[in-house]
This record gives sequence, structure tokens and C-alpha cells, in this order.
Amino acid sequence: MKKLGRIFRDYAEDFFIFIGLTLINVATFRLSATAGLYVLGCSFLAVGVFIAIQPPKRYPP
Repeated sequence: MKKLGRIFRDYAEDFFIFIGLTLINVATFRLSATAGLYVLGCSFLAVGVFIAIQPPKRYPP
């Protein structure tokens, strides 16, 4: 149970960022396919920059 809590604590913000980006992209695709592709590209770029700046934590086995 503690291990599950630690995993949720470590990845909660990533989960909510992913859900937020997904909802924004879905809403934009409903407006227009071209606008949706632009927002999807910007989302991938933002996630890539975020991962480059703050790489995932590696726990020792």
C-alpha cells in the first residue's frame, strides 16, 4: 500500500498534466482539424521540453 502511495505521489502531477493536455486537444479537434493539429504539435513540443528540463527520476532497485 505504501508503494502504491509513493507511485501516485511521484506521478500525480504528470497524470494531471497528461489529462489536461488530452482534454485541450480533444476540444480543439472538435473545433477544427487544422487547429487541432497545431495544438497537438505544441503539446508534444511542451511535453518534450518539460521532459528534457526535468528528466524522470530513477529509483535504485
